[in-house]
Amino acid sequence: MSSKLPKRLTKKLCRVIGIIHGDGNMSSSRIHITDKCLDYHIQVLQPLFKDVFNLELNLFHDKNRNSYYSHVKDKKVYKYLTETLEIPKGAVRKNLKIPNYIKSLQDSLKASYISGLFDAECYISKRQAEISFSITCQEIFEFIKEFLNNKKIKFSTRIRDRRRNKEYEIYIYGRERINGLLKIIKLKHPEKISQLHIPSLTH
Repeated sequence: MSSKLPKRLTKKLCRVIGIIHGDGNMSSSRIHITDKCLDYHIQVLQPLFKDVFNLELNLFHDKNRNSYYSHVKDKKVYKYLTETLEIPKGAVRKNLKIPNYIKSLQDSLKASYISGLFDAECYISKRQAEISFSITCQEIFEFIKEFLNNKKIKFSTRIRDRRRNKEYEIYIYGRERINGLLKIIKLKHPEKISQLHIPSLTH
């Protein structure tokens, strides 16, 4: 069966954009996503790409780096992602900016986009109730801050100098605030959900 292109922006497509913005690489008509969690590739990425693009993702295990790579080569979908949806070619995070169409989305679609970013890039603290998120793109950092402020979710921020780029970080502390966040930002990453130890997420 051949691949398909979405006719409109949906929650699932917005999640795909967020995931690729966080963990993607786009080169030579190949879509490539990296994550260390095998269940995430099998339970989340594979069915998502099948549903949105009718694509079967290939899976590779890099034992040296202890990571898994979901990848597929499809010129039609690649062109759609890079030209229509403006996803940067190459290592996506290096040239990342937020497209104008994302800024004008309704809140539910913005939430799905940010959910994909958080699946890819958020970190769950093992010592305390904390979710942190970091990115080198200031524009996306400001976009997420504005979204969280509009939703009355309290958070802290930090800017670090890392190598060539600044790292923009967002922190959400405490069970109550995290529960409030997760009513809007729907994590699907199995490992990160299990680390939260929140019963409402594991049933």
